[in-house]
Amino acid sequence: MASADRRSFFGTTTASALAATLSVAGAAALSTSPVQAAPSDAQAQRQRFALGNSIIMLVDHQLGTVNWVKSQPREQVIGATRALARMAVDYQMPLVLTTTMEEMVGTTIDDLQKIAPDAYARRFKRGGQLSCWDDPALASGVQAFKRKNIILAGLTTDICAFWAAHDALRLGYNVMLVADACGALTEMADRLTFDRLRDMGVTVCGINQAQTELVNNFGTPEGQKAMKINMEEIISKLMK
Repeated sequence: MASADRRSFFGTTTASALAATLSVAGAAALSTSPVQAAPSDAQAQRQRFALGNSIIMLVDHQLGTVNWVKSQPREQVIGATRALARMAVDYQMPLVLTTTMEEMVGTTIDDLQKIAPDAYARRFKRGGQLSCWDDPALASGVQAFKRKNIILAGLTTDICAFWAAHDALRLGYNVMLVADACGALTEMADRLTFDRLRDMGVTVCGINQAQTELVNNFGTPEGQKAMKINMEEIISKLMK
């Protein structure tokens, strides 16, 4: 075979082999690439926390625990907690209040007693259990609402709020933790707890995001109620 013919032959053969290899590799890549299916309507509904499918749970916002908050301004924590309680009352959502060791830590803060006197009267009092879900009355009481979404906040972040969120997930609930209605002795305790809860599947957000997920249109009469709560409890206080 002449030199020119050999170069032509080998060049053609090499190109053909390369094309075949790339074709096979491409097909393999396509066959192994994960296909992202569009979420079903049921999945989309589960992802959204709405007025009609959610519970607000405020864990151990007590006279003693609120004084342990050093990780963020105490007034901010109380304001966000008030906003959550008012959302529950104004929109007739289930509101669950819990306390622990009242004889030592004191009862629920006055703000919640005044905003939600009925929920305060029905509060779930427990002893020294760090998880409120260890109280059988609370577990059955929340189950009776037949709602799978829990919007939660608690004191302190790294103990009672953490275990409330942890065990709610274990029991099959979807959990949104409102970070600025929580608090701990240190900023690090907050930060590490929020990171761990995110890794577990908890949605960690601020009060503004929680409110606007529940009520997503401030231009309606219903939305105006949420906007009023936000203005009075959050924005007006931050703007001082």
